[in-house]
Amino acid sequence: MSESTLSMSAPRVRVSRAALEKNIAAAAAGRRDVVVDLRRDACGHGAATVAESARAAGVTAARTDEPADAVALGMHPSAGPALDLDAVYGLNGRGAPALTFAAPVLQTKRLRAGDGVSYGYRHRATSDTNAALISGGYAQGVARAIGGTASVRFGDAERPIIGRVAMDVCVVDIGSDLELESGAEAVYFGGSAPHLLDDWVRATGWSALELVAVVGLSAPREVVP
Repeated sequence: MSESTLSMSAPRVRVSRAALEKNIAAAAAGRRDVVVDLRRDACGHGAATVAESARAAGVTAARTDEPADAVALGMHPSAGPALDLDAVYGLNGRGAPALTFAAPVLQTKRLRAGDGVSYGYRHRATSDTNAALISGGYAQGVARAIGGTASVRFGDAERPIIGRVAMDVCVVDIGSDLELESGAEAVYFGGSAPHLLDDWVRATGWSALELVAVVGLSAPREVVP
């Protein structure tokens, strides 16, 4: 598989400027000396993108890994208390989700009752069904603990991840009523399905912010309006 094909088949993190600006403006409303925390590449959302959105929302001070980083990002360095990160990134029901994690379908396959999937065949189909192989595994920040406990969204339909999460892929039981072609998008969380991140939280014991940061720092990232 060529490098360009691998790039096209990789999962994607989409960061919304509009969501960030709206969230930051709401969190900063009525406050003085407001600071936005941009450390660790803004928790995987992209420090430059979050800084731009903060300035658009009227926030010009930032905490960064090094004071010089704030200046390079067009912000004033500050060690003061920062805006709540859940509110900035739209987590736990606080604002609009700023980050969507999605991946393309690589292929679909018929499963017969008893067929096993993924490492060790930990999951076996209980009846005839269809499975989709989707891009994204633990190398891109997909928590291995979500195998068998979380779902992904295809349009308006949600289907469960089955078997173990592999290094670069997951397997999803799409049933017999959902027709998908290669390239169709599966949403792990965010966008129209922010609640799917709750499954990751329950499976791992990590916070929503921790999980989003790992994905944002691991998977290819793009910025959308």
